[in-house]
Amino acid sequence: MTSPPELRLPDHISHSSREALERCAKQYFLTRVAKAPQTPALWLAGGSAVHEATENYDLLAFAGMLEDFQAEEVWNAFFDSQLAEAREREENENLWRQAATEPIEVWRRMGLQFVQAYVDWRERSPWEIWTTPDGFPAIELDVSGKLPGCDVEIKAYLDRVFWDPVLKRLVIVDLKTSKRPPKTPAQFETYAALLKAKYDVQADLGAAFMNRRGTLGAPFDLSGVTPQAVGAVYGEAWRQIQGYMAAGNFPADTSDCFLCDVKAACHAQNGPLAHLYDPASPGYPIPF
Repeated sequence: MTSPPELRLPDHISHSSREALERCAKQYFLTRVAKAPQTPALWLAGGSAVHEATENYDLLAFAGMLEDFQAEEVWNAFFDSQLAEAREREENENLWRQAATEPIEVWRRMGLQFVQAYVDWRERSPWEIWTTPDGFPAIELDVSGKLPGCDVEIKAYLDRVFWDPVLKRLVIVDLKTSKRPPKTPAQFETYAALLKAKYDVQADLGAAFMNRRGTLGAPFDLSGVTPQAVGAVYGEAWRQIQGYMAAGNFPADTSDCFLCDVKAACHAQNGPLAHLYDPASPGYPIPF
């Protein structure tokens, strides 16, 4: 008989995991607790490569070494690396989640355009990369920590924090290669609260840089965000996770499974791997 993975709660929570919990508790369980294999998505590989290439640009800019930045070379290197990682998880690219109109060859061209769009925006923007009090540039800035009301660490990495020298304010920016901007300020509120808790500074705005458009989306006002309010939200989410774990049941929401990357391990989807990872499956070796 095959032994199931050891079921332990993660030692942290994050904005993305809280979103997964709200969307489908079963998806949260399969990805974060059961560690089910996740089907690669081409759009995630491409998006990650765009993040890495633009991070490389900003780090070189901060160091005064922009002459070493070659957009196409940098993009191709990071994209190839992301593709190789995806192939390690699933050799058959036909099984990857991908848009029919955006296969690898399209992403090869499109991703470079996304990187260049960010570079062009940075060159025309007066904003500067903010430097933390301990001297680090706010590029992929780790602000992970605890907030009041939440007993577990909240993981967060900020794509960028900019200082607006004209209006004298801090702006949190998150790069998005998706077609739609964020509907709510929840991600930016999380970041603002953790930034406040770690550095005792208040971000005034949060905005998504929409790489497909080459510009910022509508900003969210973060001036009233507090660590206490955000911590309470995450504390409630963590208690909900603990409750599901104690009850031995993370319920599935099958209303929208299109973007789910663990369907193969989900009993509600009759996944072929459900008996290995989903305790709801009759074939699961040991009950939850």
